[in-house]
Amino acid sequence: MHREVTTTVRVKLHSLTERKVRLVEREYASFQDAVHGDDDANLYSATKQQAGKVRSNKNPREDTEQPVVLRNDCITIEHDEDTVLSSWWFKLPVYNPERGDSIWVSVYVPEKDTHLLRDEYIRDSELVKRDGEWYVHLVCKRSVAVADEYDDVLAVDIGTKWIAVSTVLSDRDTRFHGADVRRVREHYKQLRKSIGKAKVRSGAQVIERLGAKESRTVEHELHQVANELVARAGKRNAVIVFGDMTGLRFDNDKGRYVNDKTHKMPYAKLATILTYKAHLDGRECIPVKEYDTSVTCWRCGSQNTSREVQGRVECHDCGLDDNGDKNGASNIGKRAVGKDITSPLSTVGAVVAQPETQVVLEGTNDEMEPANSPEDVGLTLSEGGPRL
Repeated sequence: MHREVTTTVRVKLHSLTERKVRLVEREYASFQDAVHGDDDANLYSATKQQAGKVRSNKNPREDTEQPVVLRNDCITIEHDEDTVLSSWWFKLPVYNPERGDSIWVSVYVPEKDTHLLRDEYIRDSELVKRDGEWYVHLVCKRSVAVADEYDDVLAVDIGTKWIAVSTVLSDRDTRFHGADVRRVREHYKQLRKSIGKAKVRSGAQVIERLGAKESRTVEHELHQVANELVARAGKRNAVIVFGDMTGLRFDNDKGRYVNDKTHKMPYAKLATILTYKAHLDGRECIPVKEYDTSVTCWRCGSQNTSREVQGRVECHDCGLDDNGDKNGASNIGKRAVGKDITSPLSTVGAVVAQPETQVVLEGTNDEMEPANSPEDVGLTLSEGGPRL
């Protein structure tokens, strides 16, 4: 089984001559004009087509700048160890009727990404200006093989207090990940609020810089969380399933304070990073509908539950008293293998290998619950020893 993996490689332009700087700056400025409605902007023809697509798809505001979209058949990157100035060179299309329609610019390439820079991998990319420096964000897409049989399920519940809570379905071994994400969000929120109250000079620019730093810090934390989850799944040979949060921001209105926390948590970004890293590890990663997982008892399936304390869930039918996020992750894992769901993992290509004896789920109070049999969920049997 194969999956498409997309990686963005950021390469930095360096040592540009004055002429090349002028050409790059003119191309960038003309793209902004074209995006905002100037059909007569002097722009490389293929890039002008991309500007039209950006204008029709995004309808950007006049006060915003858009990265220059570079069509993949107009760009290339080459490696040459014999040149003194740089070992990597990028062919950048520009409007330059006097001396051709492209220029070669020297670029820095991260060592860890050099294996990705093959013409068959490169897709439409972007020219970006940041802090006075020029970068090209090369989008590289390739096919990777992922396993189609697993010994267990690692269920991930994405939340606000903890950005991710992971539970192994077979024994409910649970870990909590990413508390720093919420801390970083709250820290920068208070910084912006204090700057706004003080009405400092250039406050808008300061807040913009803070936002950029916050975004980079949060993204770093999300990569760390995703690495932890993939490593944990690897130790158990587990398929990763996570709660699909699509529509959460639109379907719930729980007041200004809760909405603020919910709307600013990077659910989609974590899901994208986790899926990408899992596929690179040769592991399937599948979203599972999350509806009702937080209010359903994982042990008896009842929804006669309460959460008087946000971190705990109590079931009034079977007496369960459990961590709320752990309960939600357990339900996501159970739903993935066919309990109370019409489309288990087997229907989308991921097969959980079953041991010779039945899997048993052991709860917090020594309660025992049999897992679905292969006949119930259509799983493929494979050789394996008994496990709890």
